[in-house]
Formats: sequence, C-alpha cells, structure tokens
Amino acid sequence: MKVIFVASGNKTVGKVSSFVQSQYDSLQAAGLDMILFAVVGHGIKAHLRAAMELRRLIGQEQPDVVHAHYSICGHVATMARLWLQKKPKLVVSILGSFPTHTKKWRLVKFCTRHIWNKTIVKSQRTARQLGEDVSIIPNGVNLEMFYPQNHQDARACVGFDTDKRYVIWCSHPDRIEKNYALAQAAVELVKKEHDNVELLPIYNKTPQEVVQYMNAADCLLLTSVQEGSPNVIKEAMACNCPIVTTDVGDVRERLTGLDGCYILDEQDMQSAEQLTKLISKAIQYGKRTDGRNRIIEDQLTIQQVAKRIVECYE
Repeated sequence: MKVIFVASGNKTVGKVSSFVQSQYDSLQAAGLDMILFAVVGHGIKAHLRAAMELRRLIGQEQPDVVHAHYSICGHVATMARLWLQKKPKLVVSILGSFPTHTKKWRLVKFCTRHIWNKTIVKSQRTARQLGEDVSIIPNGVNLEMFYPQNHQDARACVGFDTDKRYVIWCSHPDRIEKNYALAQAAVELVKKEHDNVELLPIYNKTPQEVVQYMNAADCLLLTSVQEGSPNVIKEAMACNCPIVTTDVGDVRERLTGLDGCYILDEQDMQSAEQLTKLISKAIQYGKRTDGRNRIIEDQLTIQQVAKRIVECYE
C-alpha cells in the first residue's frame, strides 16, 4: 500500500514535527510504501501552491491513500484531489480540539461528513465536539526512545541540585496556548511552602535530552488551554514521571487511577491556587509512577497505533 503523508513543514522549514515523523517511520516499518509531503507557508496563496504541488505528486505516484495531519493540511489535500479522475482515499487526522460552532468547527464537521473518507481524532473530547463518525486513535509512544532511567543518575546527568525539587514544563514559554503564566504563578505559590522547588521550562532539546529531564524531574507540569492527545503526557508516562496537568484532550482517559498523576478539574483551569495543591501532592509523592505499563495496557506504543492506522487505510 502506498501512502502520501501530508503535514505542516513550517516549524522547521521543510521538516514535519517529530511526532508526525515518528508516526511516518512506524508505518514505514510496518511495510507501507510511504512518501512525505510538507506543506510550507501560510495563507491562501501558499496553500493553493501546496495543493497544486500535491496534486502533481498524486498524479505521479498514484497512492492508495493520502493521509493529512491537522485540518488545514486536510483542506490542502481536499483541493489537491479536485478534478482527479482517480481519487486516492483521503484520511485526515485532527490533532487538537477546538470550540464548537466556530467557522473551523463547521468546516471540519462538513468535510468529515461529506468529503473525507476517514477522520481520525485524538480524544473522546474531540469526537464529542464533532459529533460525527470518527476513529479515535491517539498518537503512539516510542518506548525504545522514552524509557525509565535511574532517577538519581538522571538528576546528576542534567546537573540538578541535590537539595532542590524540579518541576519541568516541556514547551517554549512564548507559546500562548501552553499557558506558561499559569505554571509560573502556581509554582511561585508552591515556593511559599517549599522554597526548594524550581520550575524549569524544557525546549530546544533533543528527544534524548528530554528523556533525561523526564527521569530527573520530580514531576512534569502541563498547563495547556487545549490539546488533542498531548504527546508529552504519554512520553512522561513512558518514563514513569509523576504528572500534573490541566484537563485537556485525553489526559483524563490516560491518567485516571494512575498514582502520582493529578488532573486539574476543568472548572479550575485558570486557578493557580488549585494547581498549587496538585503540584505539592506530586512533589510529596516521592516515587516513580506505573505510567509505562498503562501505555502498554492502553495499546499506545507506536507499533500498536500503526496497526490501527493501517486499518483506517484499508
């Protein structure tokens, strides 16, 4: 089976994000003939140009499936298929969530019902938002890359102070939707009771470095306003790192009942005071979690997820 993978190449020009690349690699390892197409540029002119380039690629390669990631790439792929005599199956992955009754929601809902052959979402939350026939398939985790290490050895490796407790926050602070301000406010309140706690934003690191920080940290903190199925949560689970997170995407499905992991209730999403209580609990937990076994039980390794995606192609 031949598949053209379509995704944004804007983060690093011409390259797709690491989790899309990971999924691409897992499908290639499963025996599929994979071709990667990066959509570069913003605005209607760039997207029309990308659609024409993708249309030519489809004509040359004659794929069985075009799999687009994010709704905007789904729309680019939709335009590319117009007027083609032989149309490949179009699968679109919606990687986030969004407010209902917006222009974006109406367009995605229409395409899911009438244009796209299969729509994949990452959480039950997004499936409920769309209210259409979709497949719920979270992104998988590479357990060979993300794995537990000795906690003290990892702390020494990243240079952590032996007398401090570290809360890591894995994104760039400038990304507004990740809500770093809430993380800062909550940790400042924690410091009033535990003055040895430090908030450490982790970004521009290799996956290998991120693994070391997840194994060294006392907890990982996620404060996003919205997500689909946040990869950083599953990666921290694979490293058995304690977690504190806002109630976004599928985190409740992933973490409910998992000791050492705490979810801020949806009604408290902007409450630094309530978040402070959860961070304190995670720091005082003082152990590693059983998150890695939960990942395996939920069938969320990259190999297991690849099998489910292939089923959507067939």
